[in-house]
Amino acid sequence: MWVVLGLSVVCALLVLPDRWGRRTRRGPGQRAPLFKGTGGHWRRNYGRRSFLRLGGATVLAGILAYSGADELAEEFHRDKVRSSGTDRLAHVFKVFGERFWFVNWLLVAGIDAWWQSGPFSRWGRANFEAMVVGLPLLWTVQRGLGANRPSSDDGSPRWRPMAAPNSASGHTFIAAVPWLTLAVRSGEGPVRALSHVAAWATGWSRLNDRKHYLSQIILGWTIAYNAVLAVHGQSVTKREDVLS
Repeated sequence: MWVVLGLSVVCALLVLPDRWGRRTRRGPGQRAPLFKGTGGHWRRNYGRRSFLRLGGATVLAGILAYSGADELAEEFHRDKVRSSGTDRLAHVFKVFGERFWFVNWLLVAGIDAWWQSGPFSRWGRANFEAMVVGLPLLWTVQRGLGANRPSSDDGSPRWRPMAAPNSASGHTFIAAVPWLTLAVRSGEGPVRALSHVAAWATGWSRLNDRKHYLSQIILGWTIAYNAVLAVHGQSVTKREDVLS
């Protein structure tokens, strides 16, 4: 954990070559407070389009949970795919969804807001802002629907409001945010494509470890997607310089 935090802070402070983007020191009159744009982000994240996307994902999640497809996908992966190799890979991917990443991006965002701004710090700040607007909705869905884990006593993906906090994958949400932010800032090309694939990697690790059903991974990813769109105010397919 501390290694990751330290490396991110160091990266945020590094002087990058001009071809990678200009790095500017914040003067007293240039400081942009951390939550300056949060109001607009919230309005977009909890607006009609976001709820339509979340509603569609919720309908899909409900179909998976109540049709038996969740259990079939979990059983297939457990019996046909999971191995010692996938366990090792899942252990690596799981780290990117741990809670300490919120603190990590907060530190990077603070550097961007109050000291100096660079490509890495702006990316980190966007990650922090997306988590700020997305986490309340994530927690609401997790507890509100009340589904359980595959590894729980009953192992049911069906919704029982307020019974358990596992209806949306928190690891998937936290890990997907930076990858989706990279996608929205990179435009068309291999970076965007790889970012979209990587945004699902930690979610897959939760399926492999029997900690979440497919429906719960989809909900966690969708909440992250909506939050990133809210921060950028655009589609993730619209071109924006990855280091702007």
